Parts: sequence; C-alpha cells; structure tokens
Amino acid sequence: MEILDTKTRQRRWFVGIGIAFATSLLTLLLFHTPFLRYSLGIDIFQSLERRVYDVLLKARGTRVQSGHLVMVRIDEYTINKMDNEYPLPRDQVGAAMTLLSTFGARAVALDVYMAPSRRDSIEGAWMVEYLREAENIYQAIGAFIPAFDAEATAAPLDVDSTAHYVIGRFGIPAPPAHTFPRSPFIDDYPFPELAEISKGVGHTNLILDPLDGIMRSGPLFIEYAGKLYPTLGLALAMERLGVSAQAISFEMNDLGTLVRGGPLEIQTGLHGEVYINFVGPGKVFPEVSLYDILMAAKTQDSAFLSQFQDKVCIIGPTARAVGDYYSMPYSEGTPGYLAHANMYDTIITGNFIRDANSTIQLILLPVIVAIVGIVATTIRTRIAVIISITLALALILFAYFAFVDGNTLYRVAGPLFALFVCFGSSLTYRAATEGHQRKMITNMFARYVDRTVVRQLIENPLLLTLGGESREITVLFSDIKDFTAMSERLSPDTLVRLINTYLTEMTNIIMDHRGTVDKFIGDAIMAFWGAPISDLDAQYQACVATLEMKRRLDSLRPRWRKLTNVEIGHRVGINTGRCIVGNMGSESKFNYTAMGDPVNLASRLEGINKLYGTTILMSGQTYRGVTERIRAREIDIVQVAGRTEPVTVYELIGLATDPLVDSAKYFLELYHQGLAAYRARKWDEGIGYLEGALAYVPTDPVAHMFIERMRMYKHRPPKDDWNGVFVLGSSGS
Repeated sequence: MEILDTKTRQRRWFVGIGIAFATSLLTLLLFHTPFLRYSLGIDIFQSLERRVYDVLLKARGTRVQSGHLVMVRIDEYTINKMDNEYPLPRDQVGAAMTLLSTFGARAVALDVYMAPSRRDSIEGAWMVEYLREAENIYQAIGAFIPAFDAEATAAPLDVDSTAHYVIGRFGIPAPPAHTFPRSPFIDDYPFPELAEISKGVGHTNLILDPLDGIMRSGPLFIEYAGKLYPTLGLALAMERLGVSAQAISFEMNDLGTLVRGGPLEIQTGLHGEVYINFVGPGKVFPEVSLYDILMAAKTQDSAFLSQFQDKVCIIGPTARAVGDYYSMPYSEGTPGYLAHANMYDTIITGNFIRDANSTIQLILLPVIVAIVGIVATTIRTRIAVIISITLALALILFAYFAFVDGNTLYRVAGPLFALFVCFGSSLTYRAATEGHQRKMITNMFARYVDRTVVRQLIENPLLLTLGGESREITVLFSDIKDFTAMSERLSPDTLVRLINTYLTEMTNIIMDHRGTVDKFIGDAIMAFWGAPISDLDAQYQACVATLEMKRRLDSLRPRWRKLTNVEIGHRVGINTGRCIVGNMGSESKFNYTAMGDPVNLASRLEGINKLYGTTILMSGQTYRGVTERIRAREIDIVQVAGRTEPVTVYELIGLATDPLVDSAKYFLELYHQGLAAYRARKWDEGIGYLEGALAYVPTDPVAHMFIERMRMYKHRPPKDDWNGVFVLGSSGS
C-alpha cells in the first residue's frame, strides 16, 4: 500500500472530498433536473436512469403471477376468418364476450373502443342483445389528458356532456385534493346502450415516457367532470376482489395519494401514477384467438371453453395491421392490452414497485462518491480500481436485490456515473500532481537500481524524504587493481572509454540482482542491498552479484588486453551492518546514500585484498547470513585502523551449488587444518598442513603468507594473550 506522510494524506483527503462534492452536484444537475433538456435538448442522463427499471426487470426475469388472466386476441387469424374486416363486427364481439361470461369468466374487458356509429347500428344492437345475457362486462374509455404532470391536475373543468351522461354513473366522486391527472374531455367511450348494460368502465391511458417512449406506468385514476375513473386494470381488480366504488377512499401524503378499498391499499406517485410490475418477457399469460371461442361454441367444445372458468379475460387487438403496439420494458413491440393485464396483476398480487426513500438516496450518492474520491486520491491506483469496481458492483447488487426482494427501485445510473466520473477526476488529479515526483524519482534512480525498485519507490515516495532511517544493509565496494599505473599507460580517451564500459557492465549486474548503485568514485563502485526497498535476501544477492561481476570481468579481460595491452582486475569488499540510509544533502540538491561504520568497513575490506592477494573479501557478519548457500574460506581475524573490535574475514569462492573439483576440495581441507594449527600456536604443524595445501594450489598467496607468518612466530612468538587477531599495519605480537 502506498505510504504517505500526514500532510500529503490530509491534502489528498480534502481534494478527494472536494472532487466527490463537485461530482455529486454535477450528477444531481444532470440526472435530476431538466437543465440539459431545456438548455440543449438532451435527455440522455435522465433517460439512462429510467432504463435502470427496464434492466432490473430483465435481470429479474419472470415473477410469480396471479394466474387469473386469459388474453383473447383479435389477431390476424381472427380477422382473416371474418372476411378481413376490422373493426370486427360488433355482434361477433358481443357473442364472444357473452360466451366467456356464460362459461364462468369472473370479468370480461374489451380493450377496443365501442363508440357510437351509424354503420354499426344493427351490429351494435345485436351486440347489446347478446351482452344482456352476460355479466361483469367492462368497457374501455379513452380520456384526453393535457400532460402527465402537475399541469394536468389544474386542467379546466370543461366537460363533454354526452360522455358524462353515458359513463357518469361509473365514476367515483373526486375528493377535494388529489394527485390524479384531470381530463377536460373524453375522446372514446362506449355507445349509450352498451354502457347501460356494462358492469363498469376503465380508462386505457398509460404513460409513454417522454424521454424514450417506453411505457412503464399509468395513472391509477383520471378525473373527468368531478369524478374519478379507474384504469382498466384497477377496475378488473376491484371486480375480482369484490370492492365497490363506494368503498374507495383517498388520502393525500408526501408521496402522492394513498388509495384504500377493502383489501386494496395502493400508494401512487406524485402524479397519481403507479409503476407496472411486468410479469415477465414473452407470453406469460394464456392466450386464445377470439375466433376460436366462436368456433368452440359452435362445436360445443366444452373442454376448450372451460378454461375461462373464474378467469379475468381481456380482449384486445394483436394484429400488426391494427397497430396497437407499444414499447414496453421487455419488448419494443408489445400489444397494448398486455399493459392492462400487467397492471391488473400488479394490483391483484400487491407487487407494487416503490421508489426508494429520496432522503436515503440523497445521502447514498455523496457517501459512495466520497469513498471513491478518498480512495482514488490516497491509495495505490491498482487497489483503488479494485475498491471502486467492488463498490460499483455492490451498488448494482444492492439495487438488484432491493428490487427483486422488496420491489424497491433505487437510482443506479446516477450514482454509477458519479462514481466513475469521480474516479477518473481523481486519477487525473493524481497524474497531474504526481507526474513531477515520478519524474524526479525516475531520474534519480533509473540508472542506479532495477526498474522494479523504481516502481516501488514511485508508489512509496515517503522513502525518499530528506533525511534517513536506520536499516540493515549489505554494502559492496569494488576498485580496479593498479588503476593509477594503468591510467599512466593509457591515453585519456582510451581510459575514459575503458572505465565507462567497465562501470556499465558492473552496474548492470548489480541492478539485475536488486542492488542500488550508490556512487562512482573514479574507478570505484559503492553499492548496497536492502535499501531503498527492504530485501531479506540482501546478503545472498550481494554475493551472487559479486561472483557474476568477477565472471563478467574475466570474460572481458582478454579483449581489453588485446585492445589496450593492460591487464584489468578488481578487488571487492562486502560487509553487512546497520547504517543510516536516505537522501543526504540540502533541500535543493541531495543524493540517496548510506552512511555508517559498516560502509567504512566494506571499503577497508576491499583494500585488505591487496594485503592477502585475494579478490573478494567479506566480513563475518555477511558470511553468517549466507553460510549454507556459498563456498568461502576463512582468511584471518583482523583489527583495522579506527576499530577496536576485530573482524573475521572470509574470501568468497563461489556458490554452494557450484561444482568443486577434487584438487580444490583437498586444498580447502588442508588449508583450514593449517589455519586451526596456526590459531593453536602449533607453528610446525600448521606449516606442514599449508605446504600440503600448496601442492594442490601452488600459487595461493594466503597459504604462502601464513607460512611466512608462522615461521616468524617460531622465532619471535606473539604475547601470551595473543588470540589470533592480526592488527593491520603491524607485524603481529
């Protein structure tokens, strides 16, 4: 996780909250006000929010229904059988309705306007005659409504006296105050004789969303001439439940109008509307053709006609030529009479969809966005992405289950829009403010540490504040042998090219093994492991890098010898200890470096190589961390200038996995026996062991040195308190 200082974290918190606040205001402006519609004619944002309802319905699938409904189609088949005549002959429609009632239908509704007409006078008369034998027949009325909003409730009370005379007896006296739309006149209503024998009427006005033309709701009642007329679905539900018009009461509240009557309790919206909780996609209700009903009566197919027993039947046109199709959530071409069927089923099952509490939604928006703003500005981008996506998925799942389990509709499009806008804005802020810091860190470290380390430093800039911290690191010093003499023999240009090539090769190896190149001091390299990124394997990585440096130099030496006629070698010192590591310097110019006694000792070990004729020396502190993973031999216990504590020094030979030839194995065994004899003051025995070791490696400088030292001690023994420590700069005593 990204590490931030308190001041930076607080600043980012305030910025994140500020971005969240601005995003919340923008979302409210776009999704909950008509600002864009009136200024630019754009409805996309509010339309997106309406589409959430459609998506939730489709995700839910088919819900449990009442099982009361049978849909009677006036389809192409029926029209063809009746000589391609539409509207159908009224007497035939009346006959079918009577048959449905006769065979036990609880209610039969005709979603076709039966207005007065001279041409249909004879057919209309026969229709009336047929229906005199029927019960519970309902007719459709079509009211003109200026708008489905507050203006509709203030429409003038001019009325069409004819319509009022024909259907007035079916209306419910309107209370003084309500939220239902008001109609100044009714376009379509049944002719008087038909109305007289009908049980009731229901309006067929449903709301086509002005933003996208999709039908999602309808007004529960419409006021006309001081009376309220129910939607066709409600009229059929009242019949099914035995609720009379006189039992209906109305109560205004903050949400709209609460309608009660018997077992019914329906809360409308602010404009008297009710969401249609569509049962599902496809043919969710049983369907039959009207012509098949007439044929079943002729053939006395009682099995077919028995399916209407105790059912609510809605007759409506489904023929494409008739054009009674609308866009609904499940389909862009749905027969209109299915909307009334779904309204009926919503009411009868009590599956009313309610908008979630506006206060909760108003609080939910800024809370979600504030979390995203803070997360996106204060923690690692990758983690912020995961949290933001998780939050978005949680919001979607919450809205889904609230809808499926509780029929509660939460706004989702707006909060999701706000979430992603806030996240994008926060990332833009971070990119703008952190770009300089990233560039500074990259410029400072890209040439000295591996890219992985640079990435971690960018994600953890607190590591690079001016100052340092105490940390255990492994330090390496390397230096070219006899550099002064070599520089006198080469021209400046050749020397520079040679040194640059050498430093490049060695630096690449150090960086490849997770090391940090601290500085170049002429031909010398100082590097360390374990900072700025902690590394539990620092000692081993330093050893691996050192051996790789030696192998690379051995491979380059023949080519350089051929080009420059000089022999190039180097010496390395390695030590492990606790140092102060960090940016050292002034506020305007500083370098990332390590300071402390372990750094000085690593430098001294590099120089001690010259005394022993070795190439790579490490301290006992480093050796103890890698004992099982490398091959090394103990060289000496020395006391360097400026230190009171002696240091055991080891020569790094190779990795434990490297093969060891027999001669080297015998050499090391005899060498360590000779060293043990030396420590025990057994000079002759020690000399014997070391001379035996030289038989395998005749040129080993350390064995020769100890032989000379023990010969000296034979003639001039060290003091009685001698503990094997060799004080550098002395002959030992």
